[in-house]
Amino acid sequence: MLLGVFRFQHAELNRAPRRILLIQLSAIGDTILAVPTIRAIRRRFPEAHITMMASSINLQYLQNCPYIDQHTPCHLEALVTAPRAFIAFLRALRRQRFDLVVDFEHWPRFSALIAYASGAPCRIGFRAARQHRHYPFTHAVPHVPGQHEVVNFLQIAKLLACPTEETHLEIWPGQEDWAWAQALLSKSGRDIAQPIVVIHPEAGRRNEPRRRWPHQRYAELANALATAYDAHIVLTGAPSEVDLCERIATAIQPPCTVVAGETTINQLAALFGRADLIVCGNCGPMHLAAASGTPVVALHGPTNPAQWGPWGENHTVIAADVPCSPCLNLGFEYGCKALPDGLSPCLYTIPVREALKACERYLTKIRST
Repeated sequence: MLLGVFRFQHAELNRAPRRILLIQLSAIGDTILAVPTIRAIRRRFPEAHITMMASSINLQYLQNCPYIDQHTPCHLEALVTAPRAFIAFLRALRRQRFDLVVDFEHWPRFSALIAYASGAPCRIGFRAARQHRHYPFTHAVPHVPGQHEVVNFLQIAKLLACPTEETHLEIWPGQEDWAWAQALLSKSGRDIAQPIVVIHPEAGRRNEPRRRWPHQRYAELANALATAYDAHIVLTGAPSEVDLCERIATAIQPPCTVVAGETTINQLAALFGRADLIVCGNCGPMHLAAASGTPVVALHGPTNPAQWGPWGENHTVIAADVPCSPCLNLGFEYGCKALPDGLSPCLYTIPVREALKACERYLTKIRST
């Protein structure tokens, strides 16, 4: 392809870029994992004006991020179905005269086309196997399967000679978000001595439950934690996950709090930060939970925990015990069909007793303090 003749030269960055565009259109989890790289770019170019182009949920998470100067929403469905609106969008983008574009996506091609159409002389993104998306970039960084996404993103920072010593994740709830979380827990009727265990049962994209642990097992785990540790259970989820959380709640003997469909992304971050333990599958909220600093017990089936596990210390991963797991690299290449209930067979190999044992390691410490 003709676009493949463009190659990145370090000479292009002899002068620090004045205007930088960062692109992350889809998964909230990827945005959270890209924060160490975004932070590194800001510190490398402190005088640059940095714009983040992202979906609405990603921009909500980044609302109070100190490393971003401008937020540009990108509504993919609207742009794809309205050519005139898309052309106007690109014209407005070109008028901003970006010097550098960084595309954080690793398999969608749409973002790579936006990067090229921006007119920026320097464009950086991922080269992923068999995706053929790297041609619009002046330099492509290999996306390494099995390497944690934080490390993959940091390869972009290294290319730009950014400092990469600090790799921790971050959340930035506002005061109103912390106050909301505190008020929720105060109204829940829990005793102040009760540990708070948040369970986020859904995992993955909407209508794609193959990363979810069976909801009956979540209920069994919740009952065991409430009985043994007097834990107060909080169930969280998106608006589309309310029914699932209510099914689990009806199977839990002690009272629990259900806030599925009632939280913004930063309220959820604040709630995670107030909790003592979080149990979930591999999903965006799992990375948000890890960023909050609260211990996470993460249940992995089709997903590779080496690449997608909770980042940071003091977390526990429980992986499926079958030879074909994990089967995902980019996020959509499932190796087997879903069962009639929509779940992957591999997640049924994770017993409740193993998840309970992992939770006990954290709750026992809380009880002894």
